[in-house]
Amino acid sequence: MLHARLLFNNINYLHHTKPINGKVTAKREGTPHTHYTFAVVHNIMKYSFLIIILAFGFKAFANTTPQIPDKLIYGGKEYEWSGISPAYDYFEKNNFEPPKDALETTANYGIFIYTYSIIDNALYLTDVEILIEKHVKYGENYVPELADKSVFKDYFPNSDKILMQEHSNIQVIPYGKMVEVTKNGWTDIHNKSYLIFDFKNGLILKEFDLNHRRFKKLKEKQFEKFKNTKLYHKAKIERKSNFEGFNEFRPNKYSIDEYLELIIFRLIEHFV
Repeated sequence: MLHARLLFNNINYLHHTKPINGKVTAKREGTPHTHYTFAVVHNIMKYSFLIIILAFGFKAFANTTPQIPDKLIYGGKEYEWSGISPAYDYFEKNNFEPPKDALETTANYGIFIYTYSIIDNALYLTDVEILIEKHVKYGENYVPELADKSVFKDYFPNSDKILMQEHSNIQVIPYGKMVEVTKNGWTDIHNKSYLIFDFKNGLILKEFDLNHRRFKKLKEKQFEKFKNTKLYHKAKIERKSNFEGFNEFRPNKYSIDEYLELIIFRLIEHFV
């Protein structure tokens, strides 16, 4: 259930003028294309700046609400889905409209909350949820409460799961404890563990469950192979702006190769 995961206050209806208190899950990224997030604290002239830098593109998240994450069920455990959400494109392609009672808030700009499951080495969509307002009478100025509602059968009445057969991508699912590493007043944050899936047409070609050290080794290996391709030279040009933004406030600057290695799973479609 959504409200069993994390309490998050001051969620705003996009079509209401007053704030509401909702029990929702805060997304760990502000974009559906993020695998790895850095939270950085840097002191300049006695002012403290909190800057969130995404390893897959520079973006500052001032005054924004964390998003409710999609979910992945894998090996009997639930994880927060991170990165491209294939059901979003699936719903867009099929012109699926949200139900009339679905609420769009600042915590769920996409309205739908998708649950994926790995079944027999394939990626399936197994649930679709929306947020609705609980019908409770508290008086004229009451603060509405949110509840989650499954609408999967509204779109797939004859199915229990839908294969995400158009999903071909390296998917990284960070999980576990967050670890802070501070150097020169700058703190980078990474997860302790990572699931990595290489999907082709919704089927798993390769999968890994790695700690952070081995995750970095895997990226190093893939980047060395990537450097021998034409895509490497193309990436140096196309990612230049993001690279400069990523480095802008860092006291410890990355080289372009270090940056591209960091985001390598955004640059390749499958393992080399």
